[in-house]
Amino acid sequence: MAVCVAVIAKENYPLYIRSAPTENELKFHYMVHTSLDVVDEKISAMGKALVDQRELYLGLLYPTEDYKLTFWA
Repeated sequence: MAVCVAVIAKENYPLYIRSAPTENELKFHYMVHTSLDVVDEKISAMGKALVDQRELYLGLLYPTEDYKLTFWA
């Protein structure tokens, strides 16, 4: 079940963050912002020449004790 969804711009900043009503809403925003560095590193490692051929599913990039953050490019 997804408890938070974020849309990230090509420039690596959040355009939209929506989470389920909970007391952990600020925690979800923090996790999204923290994981942006990991996403940037993963995309950079793929190489700029292979942008059109890269896999859209980036995988599990920022696991925590309670949640698993997965990303699609």
